[in-house]
Amino acid sequence: MRSCASGCAGLLTRIRGGVIAASLLSLAAVTQAAQPPAPDLTAVEPRVRAAIEKELATTVREPDSPSTWGRLAMTLHAHQFDDEAASAYAEASRLAPGDFRWIYLRANVEEARDPAAAATLYRQAVELDPNYAPARIRLASALEKVGLAADADDHYREAARLEPDNAVAHLGLGRLALARGDVDQAARHLERAYELSPETQAVVAMLSRVRHRAGDRDGARRLAQAARDLPPLLHQRDPRRAEVDLLAVDSESFLRRSKTYRETGQLQASLGELRRLIELEPANAQAHFAAAGVQDRMNRPREAAAAARRALELDPDLAGGRAVLAGALFKLGQFGEAAAEAERVLAEDPADVHMLLVTTMLAMRENDVVRALERLDRAAVAGVSDSRMRELMVQLQLELADALGGAGLYDDAARRIEQVIETLERGGASESELRLHQRRLAQYRERARG
Repeated sequence: MRSCASGCAGLLTRIRGGVIAASLLSLAAVTQAAQPPAPDLTAVEPRVRAAIEKELATTVREPDSPSTWGRLAMTLHAHQFDDEAASAYAEASRLAPGDFRWIYLRANVEEARDPAAAATLYRQAVELDPNYAPARIRLASALEKVGLAADADDHYREAARLEPDNAVAHLGLGRLALARGDVDQAARHLERAYELSPETQAVVAMLSRVRHRAGDRDGARRLAQAARDLPPLLHQRDPRRAEVDLLAVDSESFLRRSKTYRETGQLQASLGELRRLIELEPANAQAHFAAAGVQDRMNRPREAAAAARRALELDPDLAGGRAVLAGALFKLGQFGEAAAEAERVLAEDPADVHMLLVTTMLAMRENDVVRALERLDRAAVAGVSDSRMRELMVQLQLELADALGGAGLYDDAARRIEQVIETLERGGASESELRLHQRRLAQYRERARG
């Protein structure tokens, strides 16, 4: 038997060298951090470029920090650099595999382009935090898209258990129940969604379909008519995703956040976004115009008029600017200026309902009934999409009906009430509310017959 003293020494040296080399390669693979993404920033706003470059520099300095990678991913995500955001979220998850945020937000990125991949990631996120209702809802939505309705139903149901007042969860449950033919259960969930969010097209249109399936054709028709005039999206409360949205510093993101806050009734937050944008861009006419609209909603006509005037100074052709100014001036009692601005709007857009109603009120102040009726008829033909405008139109029709009825013009008064009923039907009014005006219509018709 040959001795290993000399022959094996070389072999042992080679083995040791191989082991050491392999260990070094393994150590390098473990310690070598991923390279930060390289987004093309040539076409972005300077504020956006500065924000992203700041996070990139921090990531280079702190390559082993999951929170640093996560912050970079969120900043990229907020500015629609989806591929780069996804890779940064993946690195943050690799460094902190137990952190719900990075998996969940990476799923957000994948949601629009790959529902199956998003569903896989959302499942992982739900395992990490089973009590976060928005994750359940987003998982359910992704499962719906890939045809897994039963699984989707389970997660919508759990979201509704976690947050009983979540309209999105009830909408999803109602939609799935209707798809499988369970009209009663669909109606229960969609009625609840409608109770929680009556001014959303998605909810009202789906409830219309359920009522039609249940045999309530008139109710379904009224809801379908009302749905056409409502904002399409149902906003979901999602604090984790909101953290991403708040990092966006481009002009459109400020305006978009303000609009979302306004549509959900958070007027002070809406105004806050616009004030931040105006501080950054004092000459942004759209920001001043949007601020005028929010101030008007907050019943601050003086501030609304000032913001609208500033918007028009910056952009005299700004669509909608004069309409907001005219409405604010009317509320301030500056009727001559309000009339002038309203007529300028109507010269360009004869079907502007807001201005037709403003000029109706101005005509009524001057006891010009003929002009008031003409403007109100034009507004009724144009139709109203905003609930506040609808309420104002109904109020004006009723006031004119009283005036006409008081003057013995019962046929004309009846015509006003007919328009009230038509307006309310388009808005999805209840049977009891309609009956009140139907009785009034019958009274005027009876008086007209003598």
